[in-house]
Amino acid sequence: MGSLPAMGAAGSMPRMPRLLARAPLVWALLLGVRSAEAAPPPDELRGLWVVRTALVSPQSVDRVVDEAAAAGFNALFVQVRGRGDAFYSSRLVSRSSLLWSQPAAFDPLARLVLRARAQRLQVHAWVNVLLAAHFGQPLPRGHVLAEHPQWIMVPRSVAIAALVASPSRRLQLVAETVRREGDAEGFYLSPAAEGVAEHLERVVRELVRTYPVDGLHLDFIRYPGPSWDYSRFALEGFRQARGEGNLLDGPARNPAGWDEYRRRVLTSLASRLADAGRVERPGLVLSAAVAPDEAQAVYHKFQDWPQWLAKGVLGALVPMTYTPDNDIFELQVEQALARTAGAQRVWAGIGAYRLTVAGIVEKVELARRAGAAGVVIFSHESLLPGDLQHLRDRAFAATAAASRTPDGEAGGRVSGAR
Repeated sequence: MGSLPAMGAAGSMPRMPRLLARAPLVWALLLGVRSAEAAPPPDELRGLWVVRTALVSPQSVDRVVDEAAAAGFNALFVQVRGRGDAFYSSRLVSRSSLLWSQPAAFDPLARLVLRARAQRLQVHAWVNVLLAAHFGQPLPRGHVLAEHPQWIMVPRSVAIAALVASPSRRLQLVAETVRREGDAEGFYLSPAAEGVAEHLERVVRELVRTYPVDGLHLDFIRYPGPSWDYSRFALEGFRQARGEGNLLDGPARNPAGWDEYRRRVLTSLASRLADAGRVERPGLVLSAAVAPDEAQAVYHKFQDWPQWLAKGVLGALVPMTYTPDNDIFELQVEQALARTAGAQRVWAGIGAYRLTVAGIVEKVELARRAGAAGVVIFSHESLLPGDLQHLRDRAFAATAAASRTPDGEAGGRVSGAR
């Protein structure tokens, strides 16, 4: 996804709640969610990315579900991990600071899944994998980078200094570099760092084991750019892979090998998370938001999604085809489709924030014409009530009609969800 604005002021975080100590209401919700019937797979996925600002209160959760159902969407991609935090009940991940003003019993994901099920909407848990924190904000107590500052990804320009810097100074060096060079959205975890893949696997396992989501949607499973990751872990991993050489001169001496090493590390992580998700919840749909231009993805982000498709890591690909240009949009969708095999699907990402509502409708039709299995629109916060009605009438009329009750009202509310 594109970068999002900074959200909320960080401060001291209350002691992380444990699932066993949660209020009875949460358990009632979770038990209801566990027994809820899964939404049937639609012929055409009509998805909406729901950013974490829609999960900060019970009222906002209800509103986004109801508006999406009324507009004809049939799948929600819900950002439950935005910056190394949790918008769900977790023993592993600190509760988002955006939820600190809410009662501890409020579980945004449990509430959303229960309400979405009642309106026959699929729910895909959207996880920002490596993007872990904002710049310029204190890390809350319990945050992954507060607990493990050595896991940070490092840019090439401060590689030497970072090798000898203290953990706090290393964070400062990275932040100063990005403010100067402007090539990253925030602090990233290094996928090469010892312990990172294991931690992320545990996060995925807990999430999909606890909540009956239809899919796991991986985002920010990429490097910010070709000048990253020069952390000690990555440099040592590459030296070990090539079997010789100085720690710092390896990438310069063998740039092609260095690029391939970074692609291999990322592919290994994607495979590990996908396998973990499928083990915990058989039938789970694994998808990833990826750079739509294959060359940029593979050679600049080291996000080898063609290989991920070839290996069966993904069940669905979501190229972020956010361009307003129709020709480029169609070409990128067609290129993604050319890489799929068997039951793999392409859901075209549409950047609503760059388009008029008429332009969104046009892109939906172009995606259909290209042969995509569906679309996912980024994001709910870019759509006004009038836009939602226009989408229902012009793009999603069939789904909207199917989701309405005989008296013409949108699908029923969840009794007792409040």
